[in-house]
Amino acid sequence: MKTGLLHPYPGSKKDWHKYPVWDERYCYDAWIEPCVGAGHQVHRYLATGIVNCAFIADIDPAVYTVWQAWQDPTLREAVAFSVYRWAESIQKAYATGDEDTLISNFNVLCHELNAPIPGHEVGLAAASIVLRKLVFGGVLRCNAQGTLNVALSKDKLRAFQSWDFKWPYVNPRWTVCLADSAHACLDEFEASACERAIAFFDPPYWVPKGSRPGRRGTGALTPAYTHHGDPQGDELKELCLSVLKRLLNNPRVERIVVTNYISPELAAAVEAMGKGGRAWRLTPLGELTTMNRGMIRDDCPVEGFWEFGGRMMAGRYEQQQLLEVAA
Repeated sequence: MKTGLLHPYPGSKKDWHKYPVWDERYCYDAWIEPCVGAGHQVHRYLATGIVNCAFIADIDPAVYTVWQAWQDPTLREAVAFSVYRWAESIQKAYATGDEDTLISNFNVLCHELNAPIPGHEVGLAAASIVLRKLVFGGVLRCNAQGTLNVALSKDKLRAFQSWDFKWPYVNPRWTVCLADSAHACLDEFEASACERAIAFFDPPYWVPKGSRPGRRGTGALTPAYTHHGDPQGDELKELCLSVLKRLLNNPRVERIVVTNYISPELAAAVEAMGKGGRAWRLTPLGELTTMNRGMIRDDCPVEGFWEFGGRMMAGRYEQQQLLEVAA
């Protein structure tokens, strides 16, 4: 089953064995995901019937418009047609060695993201879908001016020849409330009649300033994603803690899972919060690999998996696999 609306990119939570948000209890009436991204988790549990109602958000217009189109039959058809036209042109140009057309198409797609036209959601959504299939790692990185800093990948172009776009399954009986910010997403949920929600909060990751001395000698991460903020900035730390606090303070949210880099500052702030009577656990998941053939830097922060309420799931599937191998 195809899950998620966008090509997986670094930071994607498609691997539900590694990121077991759902705790195998059939008791939830809503899913909350304030930073939805490609949405592999929420789509999986909608499609399998674990929940039929979801509250999601993404601050990036190039992601938000894809979700907007997916929900609307007219927009969905228009975006699919636009994607097919782009794919046909690019595949034909590659097959015939027409490099000028390849470069021209790529530049037009980049322009759609750099300077989106108000009311032209179809063009923005189609460009967002196609570009992620053409650039290294599926990542739409930006420069200091906030414009795309990506190059056409020859390896991706070869793979693109066999690409056939299809929207992930959508059921008209699902209720999916889409917002353009994390707190607006929580506002939508709090105004609903849902009583037993499961929440997955996967914000842009934060590390303290100077915590990575091996990183170009500065400890800095690159703020390469325009809508995600500074990875060392107070704004991202506050986003993580303020959204988590609202979730913990709401008794109608039965289980909460949060991912982020582990740092003493963030771990202490989370530990000091009231948990609303929920059992909780922090599990280190190890260092994230880079996009460069899975290499691991010697100064990589460790990814954390915080669970509040429900069954503690981190590592459960890996343990099951080890037992199966031993048997």
